[in-house]
Amino acid sequence: MPIKSESVIQDIIDAVESGQFIISDHAALRMKERNIDFSDVEEAVYRVTREEIKDSPTNDGLAWKYALRGFNDDGNKDIRLVVLYLEKPKMLLITAIDKNE
Repeated sequence: MPIKSESVIQDIIDAVESGQFIISDHAALRMKERNIDFSDVEEAVYRVTREEIKDSPTNDGLAWKYALRGFNDDGNKDIRLVVLYLEKPKMLLITAIDKNE
């Protein structure tokens, strides 16, 4: 099992700012269903906290999926993000959930 990254929050911010934050097809579908815009996700990234208890290994056990939670600028969306490293600095958004819904 790989070691968890301690810099995941900064790595997400870096990925967003460098255009290396990629939305999976699954995440895009779920965001549409849940009325979450990419701008909501971008805003939440700057306010996230780790939900380490929700982290889980990938099915193949070769990487970690990281759970984070933050609010958009308006504060009306409490968004859980699940992300996975591709290759630094690339990160993949697996899903986004508005915990207020």
